[in-house]
Amino acid sequence: MLTEGEVRALTVLHGEQTVSEFATQLDRSLSYTSELVDRLEATGLVETRRQGKTKQIRPSDAKALELLADITQEYSHIEWPELLSGATFRVLYYLETPRVAMELARRANIHRSTVHRALDPLQHRGIIYETDEDAYVLNEGFEQLSTLARELVHHDHRQTVEQHTDTYTILWESLDEFLVQTADEITAEDFLSTGPERFQTYDLPLLARDRRYYFHSETMNDLSPAMLCCHMLVIDSGARTQSYCLLLLSHVDVDRDELRDQATKYGVDDLVEDLLTYLDTSGEERASRLPEWEEFQELAADYGVSA
Repeated sequence: MLTEGEVRALTVLHGEQTVSEFATQLDRSLSYTSELVDRLEATGLVETRRQGKTKQIRPSDAKALELLADITQEYSHIEWPELLSGATFRVLYYLETPRVAMELARRANIHRSTVHRALDPLQHRGIIYETDEDAYVLNEGFEQLSTLARELVHHDHRQTVEQHTDTYTILWESLDEFLVQTADEITAEDFLSTGPERFQTYDLPLLARDRRYYFHSETMNDLSPAMLCCHMLVIDSGARTQSYCLLLLSHVDVDRDELRDQATKYGVDDLVEDLLTYLDTSGEERASRLPEWEEFQELAADYGVSA
């Protein structure tokens, strides 16, 4: 996430100018400003070009910069760089809906005291308030702060993928992780193969298409069957995919508590519950996209799975 200095730089950078002019505008040294520009260029938020011996800089066309400009111009009396940085953006990412401090801390992976420290200055300025249930809420007119945080994260995820491929679609994302579809192979260690190809890990050789799927995480080095099931449902929730998930759940010992937690995380709660109910009742309780029990038994037999 952005530092206070980076936010300040982005709020004052308008049009194209030299690094020297930008340093003067920021009232900082040329060396500090040069390093700052290099960091922002690496994030894809500013662009540079050489004109003779001077370096020209300008904002990129990132949507996050449009959102930042909109809110800083509309509320120009607020000193935004002092309020928006690091942990504050992490918390704002999850304030698209009212949430209590404990939930914000869990989702943003920070300490609860950090949540309070990040949001207290915003509350002091009337940007957020607390409900009677102790939930933090963005005041009317400031809801776009959460959108800004989410767009910054989305931009960062795009920058990460584009180091490996130009053709891709981000199918799901959270603050620190995302699921991407691409036609290209990605071998970087932070990208874990998932989707149909991953079923071979469990001796379930599904027909692989020309699309590949990867889960990006800087903290995980493997995927559980529960995660794979949820990834499949995010990729495609159609009848065939649900049947493949039934095969996996029948073939592998899946921790159901983890499965339900992952389903909530990926927003596929209802689909997962339908799958579990179907298996528990041997198909007697069947959602519309699930096969007849005899049909599933035939599919399972084809893959050597006991249904």
